[in-house]
Order: sequence, then structure tokens, then C-alpha cells
Amino acid sequence: MTALVSWCFRRAGVVIVLWLVALGGLVSAAVHTGAAFRDTVDLPAADSTAAAKLLRTTGAAERVVVRSPDGSIDSGAGRARLDALAARLAALPHVVAVDPPPGLLSADRRTAVLTVRFDAPAADLGQETADALAATVRDAGGLTAGASGELAAMTAAAPDLGNAGIGLLAAAVVLLVAFGSVTCVLLPILTAAVSVGSALAVVTLLSHVMTMPKISTEIAALLGLGVGVDYALFVLTRYRQGRRDGAEPGAALAVAAATSGRSVVFAGVTVCVSLAGMVTIGLAFLDGIAVAAAISVLLTGFAALTLLPALLRPVARRMSLRPDSRAAGWARLARSVTARPGPYTFAALLVVAVLALPMTGLRLGVPDAALDPPGSITRTAAELLEEGFGPGADAPLLVVGTGGGESVGALREALLASADVGPPTALPGGGWLLTVIPRTGPGDPATGELLASTRVMARIIGSPDAHVGGIVAARADFSAAITARLPLFLATVVGISVLLLAWVFRSVLIPLTAAVMNLLTAAATTGAVVFAFGGPIEPYLPVFLFAGLFGLSMDYEVFLIAGIQEAWRRHGDTRTAIVDGVAATGRTITAAALIMALVFVSFAFVDARVVREAGVGLTVAVLLDAVVVRCVLVPAVMARLGAANWWFPRRKAAVAGELVGSTR
Repeated sequence: MTALVSWCFRRAGVVIVLWLVALGGLVSAAVHTGAAFRDTVDLPAADSTAAAKLLRTTGAAERVVVRSPDGSIDSGAGRARLDALAARLAALPHVVAVDPPPGLLSADRRTAVLTVRFDAPAADLGQETADALAATVRDAGGLTAGASGELAAMTAAAPDLGNAGIGLLAAAVVLLVAFGSVTCVLLPILTAAVSVGSALAVVTLLSHVMTMPKISTEIAALLGLGVGVDYALFVLTRYRQGRRDGAEPGAALAVAAATSGRSVVFAGVTVCVSLAGMVTIGLAFLDGIAVAAAISVLLTGFAALTLLPALLRPVARRMSLRPDSRAAGWARLARSVTARPGPYTFAALLVVAVLALPMTGLRLGVPDAALDPPGSITRTAAELLEEGFGPGADAPLLVVGTGGGESVGALREALLASADVGPPTALPGGGWLLTVIPRTGPGDPATGELLASTRVMARIIGSPDAHVGGIVAARADFSAAITARLPLFLATVVGISVLLLAWVFRSVLIPLTAAVMNLLTAAATTGAVVFAFGGPIEPYLPVFLFAGLFGLSMDYEVFLIAGIQEAWRRHGDTRTAIVDGVAATGRTITAAALIMALVFVSFAFVDARVVREAGVGLTVAVLLDAVVVRCVLVPAVMARLGAANWWFPRRKAAVAGELVGSTR
């Protein structure tokens, strides 16, 4: 570690050129090849997947919903506009049929639904066909129009990372105020920007060889920018401390590499291990998010140990080294906490409990299209369908099967008691289809109950091989698949993180208490998201939030405990070590958390709901973790545990001796 950092410092020009060449080459390759993001979720054992396979022979069927702003749509000017739109839809590539206008008509005769049938499934038609459909729907010639279906769902806007610049600007202000040095502002931000830019290019290239959802780039940018500034700041802070102690730039950087650099490596590995836990869910969709985020974290950590020392070389001797006048304040806080650990522990747990309380109302599920970005064709379709045909019009259940005979009619009669059901439709190869329209909205729990009862009746009354598909069914199966694997995911992430902390700090209690505190933070974070957004919450969001915050919280845990352990090894007094460690790291941890929170909160204003949820959740997580957990709860619990913190099988006794410069 020290050798790598020192070499990068001595060969600054070479390292900077190599990074810039890598960035330019990766970005050029990504621009040349383009992106191939896919939001498909593969659930081979799901009932909705079996239904989709039976329907695949019919090709994609998209519903185009159209409303006339000034009178009836089945006569006069409205009908003329509808006929023109139907003709343009029929002329699209791969379209084999369009329902004759006016198609399905609402009671007020102002809203019509045209079914557009394609010659292949949506997954085979690709993004180009989806974009062509969206362009035609948006140009509806004076009509308000939207589209509902798998192709329409593929037309979500491309990730917009413009808000990240606002977050970085705010982070720069915090760095300037906290450290009073332009160098401390520019170096971490430049390091994070170059490494995250490279990571996003790598993610774009990887989208051609593995399933990468569109939000992968925003997730990678969100985590990469946050931890990238933090990692660079950790190394830079320790370097400045060495320079204030009188060391030459090279020697100060070597000490920083051996201490903070080691912490950066471990923190980065822990984040990646936590993200890798998402692989236990067994969904390629989540694997893509995990890989994208891990690549971003790894590159930012590597940049903090290579690019940052190179950028530091030209300004090493001119950097402002004003003393840390606020260390005494952090020392006073730490002395107060260690003197009265009980009240501080109670107060910290009370804050966590209040934030976690809304978690009792957590309901997992994929939000319906009515929560899509304003102006999207899917949201427009959902609003028009609800207005013209009722809340369940955008949540059809597609009951399909083979055989059955007269039992299909009996099934329809049974389902009519709780939903609106169209007449049976014959499918190629002897299959049949019943379209069930719920009387409640897609996100209503009653619709979920209807789905469950429909599946039971389809097999008992219809035929043993009957299956229920459609968007609502696929979303329910997606939620169920993730929920079923959550225990394995949680055990994997927590277990591996505990083992890593135990190996690094040679302690049994420190990693166990860290795991418990991270679980408390996870509960508080989930509660904050539920309070801010209500429900349902995307089923994969708690998985990502838990993996992300469990890894990110380890950044502060490692930085704080490393400082405390370093002091303890010098004099063997746990309470004094806690005071010294908090005094040495408190300002950096809180400043780093504020910087990370500013980057995260900038993503809370994008169009994609799940990214907004992630931005809010991670903002709450890092602030709570840094301010309440690491600076209050951890010192209080460690003070209560005393010497037991450092127990580890076969550990040698600490060498006693007062720490020089102790802040007791």
C-alpha cells in the first residue's frame, strides 16, 4: 500500500496521464458502442412467466389510450384525428394489426382504447421499436394519448445525472468551510469525478454482455460520487495531520497510506461485499445493479490511492495546514459521552426508534404507472384509463391455458363475481385467454387478493395448466421472489461484514456491536423512506438500501475504530482511546457524511421514483450513522464495554504508555 502510494506521488505526471487516457478511452468506447440497458426481470419459475410463454406466440399487444379534448372521439373532428393516429400506428415497423377505430369506448365517448398488435414479443422487438411507438403516441395530432404495455414501459427517460453537479457544488462549499483550503476542495472532487466518469463508461460497456437496468448508471454515480469524495478526504486529512506534525510531504503521505489508505481499502472491500450480497437474491436485474455499484466503488477507492497522490504532488508544499481548532470540541463531546454512556445510549436509540416507527407500515410492491414521471406515455395512459374506464383498467389479469373446454366458461362466470371479465379468446395452438379487469387500482391490496384467488380458481375450475399473467401478476411475482430470499441476503451481508471487521480489528465485540447498529440504521432508513413516499415500495429498494448503507456505514466505523484502536495500542486505556479517536476523526466523519448526504440528496429530485427513494434513504442513513451512531452510540457502548472491546482469542496484551498529545 505504502509503496503504491509513494510511487504514484513520485511519478505524478505518469499517473495523471494514465488516468486521463483511461477515462478518454473508456468514454470514447462507450459512446461508440452505445448503451444496451435492459429492465427485464427473469423469473423462470414464476406463474406469470409461464403465462407469458403461452402468450408469446401472439406477439406484443400494446394499448394506446386516446382522449379528445373537445367532444366525442367517435364522430366529427375527434374521429378524424383518431383515424389518422390509427393509420400512423399501423405504419410502424413490426405492427401487424390495429383495432379498427374507435375501439373500446368510454361511457362519455371521449376516451378510446386501440390495441396495437406486433409480430414479436416486446423483448425481441427492442428499444428502437419502443421509441418509435412512443414518438407516434406523443404526436397524436391534437389528442391526448398514452400507451400501456411492455413496449411502453421500455420508454422511460434515460438517466439524468445533471443533479449530481449540484451535489458536488454543495460538497465543495462544505469542504471549503470545513477545511479552509481550496486544495481540500478540488482534489477530492477531481478524484471522484474522474473515477466515477470511468466507472459509468465501464457500466455502459458491460450493458452489452449482462443485464444492466437503466437505473444502474444513476446508482453507480450516486454511490461513487459519495464514497469517492469521502475516500479522498480520509487520505488527505491524514496527510495534513502528518504535515502539521512536521513530516515532509513524502513521509506524511506514506503514513497516510499506511493508516487511512488501509482503511479506504477495507471500507471499499466491505461496500463491495455488501453489494455482492445482492447476488444471493438470484435475479439478473439486481446482479446488474450490484456490479455497477461495485465497479464505481472500486474505481473510486483505487483513485484515492493512485490519482489523489499524483494530484497532490504539485501542491503538496503549498497546502494550507491550519490547526484543527475544533478537535477540543469533539474531545469534550467524547468525554461527556464516555462519562455518562447510559443516557446517551438511550437518547440515540430513541432517535433511531422514532425514525424506524413508519417501517411498520412497509408494503413491498412495484408502484403502478400512475407514479411514473409526469409526461411519460405510461403515466398518461394510466390516468386516461382510470378516468375513462375505472381504477382497474390499467391492471388487467391475463388468464391463459390450454384445454379446458366448457370449464373456461364456468371460470369466467366464477370470476365475474369479483371482477369484470371479457369473453374467452382463442389463442394459436389451442390455447385460450380470459382478460380480467379488477375493480380496484393496481396498487390496491384488494387487487392482490383478486390475483391470488384468480390463480386458485384458474387451476381448479379452468384447467390444471392455467396460468395468470399480466403486469400486475409479474410485479407480484417479482416482489414474492425477492421477499423469499431476504433472510439469506441479510444473513450473508451481516455475516461476512462481521467476519471482515473481526479480522481487521482483532475483536469479537466491535464487529458484533457494529452489525447491530447497522441493523438499527437500516430500520430507521426504511422507516424514513416509507414516511416520505408511502407505499408500495419497490421490493428491491430495501435490498439495495441495506447493502449500500451497510457498506457505507463501515467507512465511518473503520475510520473511527482505527483511530480509537491506534490510541488504545499506545496506552491501553479504552476511555482515553475513545476520546482521542473521536477528537481525531469527528470533524472528518461529520464533514464526510454531510458531503455524501449532499450528493445523495441531489438525486432526490430526479424523475425516476426509485432513484428518489434511494437518494432520500441514503441521505438519512449517512447523516444518522455519522452523527448519532458513530459519534454518540458507538463511543457510549464502547465505554460501557470497556476492556472487553478488545478481547480476541490469543490477542497479545496492549503495550501501556501514555499517548503523546492525548486529548483527555
